[in-house]
Amino acid sequence: MDQSIRHLLGNLSLFTPPEEAAVYAEQHAVNKNEPLYFVVFPQADTALSELLVAGYQKLLENNFWGLTNSTQEAKDLMSRYGNTGLELYAHSRGSMTLGNMLYSFQQQGVHGIANENTTINLYGPAFNVLVASDLLGYVSDGKQTTVGFDGHRYDFVSRWIGGNSYTYKTIPSDSNAWKEWWRMFTDPDNPHTCLGDANAICNTLYGSSHLKQKP
Repeated sequence: MDQSIRHLLGNLSLFTPPEEAAVYAEQHAVNKNEPLYFVVFPQADTALSELLVAGYQKLLENNFWGLTNSTQEAKDLMSRYGNTGLELYAHSRGSMTLGNMLYSFQQQGVHGIANENTTINLYGPAFNVLVASDLLGYVSDGKQTTVGFDGHRYDFVSRWIGGNSYTYKTIPSDSNAWKEWWRMFTDPDNPHTCLGDANAICNTLYGSSHLKQKP
């Protein structure tokens, strides 16, 4: 990877095929005119397999039990480019790839491999953003201590699985929490996907991006 390629977009949402993951990943990039490097977790054959993979990433992925290929690839890129400038974006389960990458470095006692030019932005993350910011502070020797976060109040992936707060709560006037949770299973335009530079429908339903730095 050339040093000018500074964007690692790990968009690894549950039940998301690679072509859709690429669209969502580009949606989260700040500068789409620069070269983008995609890391996409292959979609499993069945819903059960997808859930098992997500459970492994959430509960067991570490240096002892083993890292997924995507997490190892993210580690390699951070090791090579963390001090020259790297912008990392992740949505949903992709945040666990970046979070587990940082955990792995901490477990190995590896730090000083990133600086203020390395940024992480998490959208609807299944990983906790405050934990991610602490880990980023560790691997950067305190040079970068904040993580970008964009999450909706009614996105249960970010709120319940990730244990995160939220940056906005806009919903249609005729909607409520139950309708928004149901929309996450039935409508591609929902609180979990309408993040970053989303489409016109998303902007009408939920407004524009609400990315904020945490903590």
